[in-house]
Amino acid sequence: MSQFTELTEVEIIERILKGEKSLYEIIVRRFNPVLYKIGRSYNYNHEDTQDLMQDTFIDAYKSLSQFEGRADFKTWIIRIMLNNCYRKK
Repeated sequence: MSQFTELTEVEIIERILKGEKSLYEIIVRRFNPVLYKIGRSYNYNHEDTQDLMQDTFIDAYKSLSQFEGRADFKTWIIRIMLNNCYRKK
């Protein structure tokens, strides 16, 4: 996996959409800390935050083909996390 860590999110997404689904692990590892911080900042406990993160990664994966690259992938996945946080409230 370490040979893929230099790839940009757009390159990773293109390769995932072409069938290299295992590369999604890089996305998860890259954005775990950011999404965790968001969940905790909304006063969710550790378990609820992990559930929200899992939902976010699943939602993002299912919608990966809809990512248009108009904003950074980080912005896009954070928006999904925020929507999940609001929905859970």
